[in-house]
Amino acid sequence: MNKKVTIAVLVLGSLLGTCKKQENEAVLETTDLAPEKVMSVGAMSVSTILQEVNPNVIIGAAVNSNKFNIVAYKDLAKLHYNSITAENDMKMNSLNPAKYTWDFGILGNGIEEKNEKIPNLAKDYGNKRIHGHALVWHRALPNWLATNVNATPVAARADTLNAIMKRHIDKSVGFYSLYYKGGSPLVPLLKSWDVVNEAYYDNGTLRGDINLDANGNDIGSIWKRYMGEIYIEKAFRYARLAARANQNWTLKLFYNDYGHEYSTAKLNAIYNKVMQLKPMREGGDPIINGVGLQMHVRYNTPLSNIRAAIQKMKETGLLVHIAELDISLLGPNETSVPSGDLTNRRNLQKSLYYNIAKAYQEIVPINQRWGITLWNIGDADSAWGLNAEATLFDTSYQVKQNFWNFRDGLNLQLTP
Repeated sequence: MNKKVTIAVLVLGSLLGTCKKQENEAVLETTDLAPEKVMSVGAMSVSTILQEVNPNVIIGAAVNSNKFNIVAYKDLAKLHYNSITAENDMKMNSLNPAKYTWDFGILGNGIEEKNEKIPNLAKDYGNKRIHGHALVWHRALPNWLATNVNATPVAARADTLNAIMKRHIDKSVGFYSLYYKGGSPLVPLLKSWDVVNEAYYDNGTLRGDINLDANGNDIGSIWKRYMGEIYIEKAFRYARLAARANQNWTLKLFYNDYGHEYSTAKLNAIYNKVMQLKPMREGGDPIINGVGLQMHVRYNTPLSNIRAAIQKMKETGLLVHIAELDISLLGPNETSVPSGDLTNRRNLQKSLYYNIAKAYQEIVPINQRWGITLWNIGDADSAWGLNAEATLFDTSYQVKQNFWNFRDGLNLQLTP
């Protein structure tokens, strides 16, 4: 308890110092909010620390170790979240930089290496849950992989990629099953992996053939291109086998993607795939446990679409993770918000933060909740850019009204 108080005082002077003022004033801020918000604020008994608000919803953040030199950034991650996702540090190009080389950051030289920083934060500040992101993706691949595949005869490329995939999954799942443990008895802090990430296009078809975007990046999938659709099932099987080989019996394995809320074709394709995988077993254990909805949404994304997406994934019977939540003020192709519409968009945004927290609780039973993970800490860190104002904290890591609305949505403590 003393550690938590110390962190709060040092890091969130602005947040905690203005808490009473925010709560008193927030009684007036009820646009599009349910009566519960006024009641919870009026009672002035709700925690100002996100991870403490609702015991039935774990609250996570995706973080980047490159930002750990910013004291406020790192300390907000320590204070508010009981689940940590590595934004980039656990992708293949970071962990597997050379064909037979894995960089988990442990060199034993007394200096904290890059790939130690996020698991160390999780271990040292409350034994936070770590959510692994991501084992198999068409992006963030190390340069050596394509070079190796292209040097292989076409007929042998499926086998080459299969070996690369299995080796990477074995090493990565194995390492985090054996290291960074907490609790009594000691168990791995890395509780889950996004095994396959973003396998589908928005039209519901699988990524495969070379498909260069405007920047010359291939948004097709080398895995599907040579291995076929079976690569998805194989990835999940290899992850479960690796977990079992390392006695990590409770590791949860997820399929993760975006667009559930705006593409019915993609939503249905994801549903059909996870339902196909759901009955499959390795050693008696299911090869898939959950589905992640990234939930990178805009201020004007219809709440009905969001609810329908959550409902569809809830119907799988698998764990449901809102895995990368942020809400942008920008419309498509916009780089800034028209000044005359800024206030309106901010109001819609903060209302949506409240209503997504509410919808998750209303739709997903407690035993299917894997929690809500926010994608990075403040607006300065958002992939949407500064003008999107997409997060809970501003560019100086000061609390925004989005924080209070999201907190009050969590505090409803609803069940379906």
